[in-house]
Amino acid sequence: MRQNNEGHETGRTSGLDPRVARMKERLLNAPYEICMERALQFTRSYRATERLDPHLRNALALKRTLEKQTVRIEPDEQIVGNKTAPFLAAPLPVERGDFLRSLQIEISALDKKKRPFKISKRDRRLFEREILPYWDGRTLRDRKARAWARDGLVRKQAMDPLSLISDIGQAARWRRSLGEDTMRLMAGPVFEGGVTPRQAAALFSQRHALAHNNPTPATYCFDVQGHLCLGVHKVVEHGMEAICEQIRERRARLEREAPADREGAAFLDACLISLEAAMAWAARFAALARQMAAHADMPEERERLEIIARHCDRVPRHRPRSFHEAVQALWFAQAAGEIQYGCHEVFAPGRCDQYLYSFYKTDLDEGLITRESAMALLQELNLKLTANVEPIPELGSETNASLGNSQHCVTIGGLTPGGEDAVNDLSYLMLDAYEQMGGCLNQLSVRVHAATPREFVVRAVRVLRRASGIAFYGDDAIVEGLIGDGMKPEHARDYCIVGCIETSGHGDTHGCPGGHELTLPAIVILTLTEGRLPAPAPGQRPAPRTGNVRAMASWDDFVRAFRSQLAHHIRALVRATAAKDRAYMDFLPAPYVSALMSGCIETARDITRGGARYDFTSLDLRGLATAADSLLAIRKAVFEHAWLTLPELARACESNFRGKESLSLRLRNNIPKFGADDYEATAMALELIEWVNQEAARHTNARGGRYRVCFYSYGNHVIDGLLLPATPDGRPAGAPVSNGISPANAADSAHGPLPVLRAAASVPPRRASSGVSLNLRFHPSVLASENGCGAFTDMLRAYFKIGGMHVQPNVVSTQTLRLAQADPDAYRDLVVKVSGYSAYFTDLGRSIQDDIIARTEHGMET
Repeated sequence: MRQNNEGHETGRTSGLDPRVARMKERLLNAPYEICMERALQFTRSYRATERLDPHLRNALALKRTLEKQTVRIEPDEQIVGNKTAPFLAAPLPVERGDFLRSLQIEISALDKKKRPFKISKRDRRLFEREILPYWDGRTLRDRKARAWARDGLVRKQAMDPLSLISDIGQAARWRRSLGEDTMRLMAGPVFEGGVTPRQAAALFSQRHALAHNNPTPATYCFDVQGHLCLGVHKVVEHGMEAICEQIRERRARLEREAPADREGAAFLDACLISLEAAMAWAARFAALARQMAAHADMPEERERLEIIARHCDRVPRHRPRSFHEAVQALWFAQAAGEIQYGCHEVFAPGRCDQYLYSFYKTDLDEGLITRESAMALLQELNLKLTANVEPIPELGSETNASLGNSQHCVTIGGLTPGGEDAVNDLSYLMLDAYEQMGGCLNQLSVRVHAATPREFVVRAVRVLRRASGIAFYGDDAIVEGLIGDGMKPEHARDYCIVGCIETSGHGDTHGCPGGHELTLPAIVILTLTEGRLPAPAPGQRPAPRTGNVRAMASWDDFVRAFRSQLAHHIRALVRATAAKDRAYMDFLPAPYVSALMSGCIETARDITRGGARYDFTSLDLRGLATAADSLLAIRKAVFEHAWLTLPELARACESNFRGKESLSLRLRNNIPKFGADDYEATAMALELIEWVNQEAARHTNARGGRYRVCFYSYGNHVIDGLLLPATPDGRPAGAPVSNGISPANAADSAHGPLPVLRAAASVPPRRASSGVSLNLRFHPSVLASENGCGAFTDMLRAYFKIGGMHVQPNVVSTQTLRLAQADPDAYRDLVVKVSGYSAYFTDLGRSIQDDIIARTEHGMET
């Protein structure tokens, strides 16, 4: 056991049940692997079903996978259900195309990645000879990219001489604009020692890869939808057989009332196939457990396996009879959904303290479980929700974690649908379980409202002494925002958190809050440089010139140009998202997920086709503070104080303030900053939020739902910074932009946390109803005493009372973070909040580690 400099234990298993301690240690020490089982079975199924309805194709692929995929029962497990053959691997979604393309380039050098991945020779051979050849040109990304090219959103990738010459010239200009240091960082160690012929061919074939995720230099439109609350609570409360009976009844009614509705019939049939496959999958574990029990030498081991067999005979088919069976049913329902969708599904299991509570209370009252045994089951569930990895491309691994990349938020506390306080004994137990583990990547979202018991909030704050990874949410503001989105009050009060910080109805909302992103500081720079910077990557079209800066005689002139540039990129992002959504409709529905989503069975429509009770798409805005600070700098430095002209400021940013270092300091130190207790800076940020919302309100998504707005970055604010030149707020080229609705790094260093909280609480919830991310870092001395915990609690409650929506505290010192960088093995289980999600600090790339260290460390004296 080691002690860090603050006196806290850094031992990985202190106080844990020995069984759970062994499981946690195994997870932390497990190698990251690539598994081709799901990819292979989906490939073979899709190849055999090309003429079928897309709903049935997906359901049959899931059925084949669950029938043929390796099933395992690990030592110490009391909850079973593996998603991959190796212990720690990803169920690759080859049909989407995202990981297919990165693997195509990196598969020969996976062991050289910053986070190395293992792959067997057999799996590599299957990928290169069978999987990749089938999906080349057939994936969702391929369909999305072809639609973008047809619509003129991006350039078509062609082989004629003029197109190739254009690609080469554009690549050269883009590379020059980024600089060699950034290019080396993007390549990482994968290409150290040169590029192999196979890699060169893959890079050439994918030369427009960035444009197929980033339709413009300021926007991202990734291949995922996901990011939702999977309705696993329905399986826990009723069992899958009851849901199947509901589907059969709806199918019979459809046959009577709308016999020509072939789409609805195929969807309902696919839902049945998917749920029946999941129930048969559980039966395979029951059979395996009995087989292993028959050969077990130790009575304790035989008993463990026989219990597993009995549970898997019962759930998820029927309603659980015990707390243990309820947790097993939850996990089976969750894991089958993750296999259906493939990695980076980001499915939240929702309000576990609500739908598990009756099972817990009954078993506890009848003496069937103890508080300690129930806690161990919750901790095992946390480890299972954490145990996922993704072979993200090298640039992504510089700013993100690989372990736990699909965040599966558990939400506790808050309000009941009827408006009463929802905190119960299980809410407290889940806090205790999280604290005893020292945190984990399966983040815990704690809802707080005006009548939340103070002792519950204090208990959550105390957990921060040992475990970062908790985020706090203000019910009053969030419920107001969701009602403004059209949710019924009882559904809005039942909200949960998905992904990083995104708000969602509980198993009734297809919100698509991830993967449609806009970098606000890039819009500022594009306006200032007349569309030239950031330079477009190969395949991207240049940004428009929205005004000659030499002719802008007033602040209003610049605002008109900025808003025109903003409108252009939001329109481009909406068009890109619509094309992606149509590809999902036509090719990749999700019948298993839809079967658990309220609204889909009733409407006989998949979530991808608008079947959910509530349907939204979110625009995720990044770099709010950097953009607002930059706009205020332009207004004051150019138009109010006349320090320099607009063209001079543009040239200074392009040159990274070379020879203008004093100007950079002046812009950083003498212009007000968001979060630093300044009315003008807050007003500028609010005006910018209003401009975004006015543009978003002009559009509806391809399913007829509205566009909402959220502010978070999951580490990509660091990538944004790497790709951006210097900005008018004095930020140098390559430095991160601000994250979420947090101030730019160090902007709040002299003012303490209260002005930051006031600025964040000023954001109207109906203008950011999809969620906001506010990061604050505190020295552990803040919570060293009971008085400190009480003061911190009062600060949180006051913040939510004035309209705060979210805050996630990192309670860790700069010194500890630097020690963890220097000796990662000694701090392997140090959990931090990044920008919404939780991560083991030592699993993060160096750039995002440095960004977290650069955030202001608040202490008691502030």
